[in-house]
Amino acid sequence: MTNGCNQNPIGNCSEAEGINTIANGVASHAEGNGTTAGGNASHTEGFETITTVFAAHAEGSTTTASGVASHAEGFLTTASGETSHAEGANTKAEGVASHAEGFLTRASANTAHAEGNSSLASGNASHAEGSNSRALNLFAHAEGSLTTASGIASHAEGENTVASGLVSHAEGQATRAQGESSHAEGDQTVANGRASHAEGNLTLAGGSFAHAEGQRTVASGDLSHAEGNQTQALGQNSHAEGALNIASGFTSHAEGVNTVASGLFSHTEGQSTNANLLEGVHVMGQFGAANELPYSWYLANGTNASTPGLAAKILSNGNVKIDGTVTTPAADYAEMFETIDGYPIEFGYFVTLEKDKVRIATGQDDYILGISSAKPAFLADSGELRWKNKYLTTEWGEILYENITLPSVLDATGNVVVPKRTELRPVINPEWDAALEYQPRSSRPEWIAIGLLGKLLVRDDGSCEVNGYCMPNGEGIATKAKQGYRVLNRTGINQILVLFNSVPVNSSNHIEDLKKFAELKKQGYLTEEEFRIEKQKLLNS
Repeated sequence: MTNGCNQNPIGNCSEAEGINTIANGVASHAEGNGTTAGGNASHTEGFETITTVFAAHAEGSTTTASGVASHAEGFLTTASGETSHAEGANTKAEGVASHAEGFLTRASANTAHAEGNSSLASGNASHAEGSNSRALNLFAHAEGSLTTASGIASHAEGENTVASGLVSHAEGQATRAQGESSHAEGDQTVANGRASHAEGNLTLAGGSFAHAEGQRTVASGDLSHAEGNQTQALGQNSHAEGALNIASGFTSHAEGVNTVASGLFSHTEGQSTNANLLEGVHVMGQFGAANELPYSWYLANGTNASTPGLAAKILSNGNVKIDGTVTTPAADYAEMFETIDGYPIEFGYFVTLEKDKVRIATGQDDYILGISSAKPAFLADSGELRWKNKYLTTEWGEILYENITLPSVLDATGNVVVPKRTELRPVINPEWDAALEYQPRSSRPEWIAIGLLGKLLVRDDGSCEVNGYCMPNGEGIATKAKQGYRVLNRTGINQILVLFNSVPVNSSNHIEDLKKFAELKKQGYLTEEEFRIEKQKLLNS
């Protein structure tokens, strides 16, 4: 005791100063009131501070530095880990090289750091800050209020958030990032799937690599995406957007409001449309469903849920169905014909047939097929999209179909994502060569459109009169006649608009007579000149 102050420098080369101090360790130093420096080269100061190991330092009030080279300061702090540091009030630094600061914080793992109020860093190299935050695993980071980072290298921030997945991230309010590498943000969102992302309000990203955003959306299929309001992307690779839509088919897409894309690869949009489990269909419009073939397009036009309807279909077999009127600025019905000599025929000529091929008509022809048309309203026998014999058919041209078994589709881990199924497909003609580029008839000079019915432009010799009639002359152009085809308008110096039909006006009564004269000519009773004269009489009558 020195100077009646109860100073006890017990260790060799130690020093005690103040009152009721004890320096037990070699080269230790105790100062203040009621302090004990028990470790060699340790240092205590303040009030009732204690060091028990080598090179420790305790200061403040009622602090304990029990780890080698540790440092405790403040009030009721404990630095028990080697080289740890505790500061503030009621803090504990228990891990090697850990750091606890603030109030009631605890850094229990090696190199952990806890700060703020009642935070806990129990994972090695973890960091907890804020109020009641917990970093419970390796390299985890929790900040804010009531947050928990329990996954390795996870990060939780905001209020009442939990990042439990490996390297996950939760932020905002009451969010949960539970999948590996997942991210949850916003308000009460959950990211369960691996590398999933949930954002917005009450969203759930349950599938691996899924993304849910908006309000109350669910992305439960792997690699799915749900956005908007109460949408569900349930199928793998599916996408739901808008409001109250469901994309349940594999790689399906639902958008709009109340639509259901339930078929594999299906797409629904608009209002209350449904793929009806049909594969590859596209349904748009309102209040209607696909109801016939897969891989087809449907336009819905129902009025409400109890009265659905369809306005049009484009089916995968090539058929088109509509419930209405087709309108077009063009006027004539035409079909494609091949020319007899392989050369094109310019627009506006009367043509006739020789077997199934066409040539320019003359005044000597007893049959006029039609007029070469530049802009038909409807063009048949066009062969526009494929070789006419690509598929096997019956003798009447009906395409033959067969059921094909399609194998299951597996993901990278061998799980079945699309089950084995059968599909009805047209039978390919063995003579069809997929390597050859198909040239449609419209791009081949020997094929031309022949208007068979309707309003058509035709060349004329200048003699035709509006409200009169015309017939072809020897060059296949129109000339004035007493009967024939009605002239509607003159559209140019040598061009008129006519109404064409299969039987010229005022000539139907002469068809049988003309057939009789043709038969007499064939039998040799009439010469070519006599036949021409009789025919002209009929035309002029």
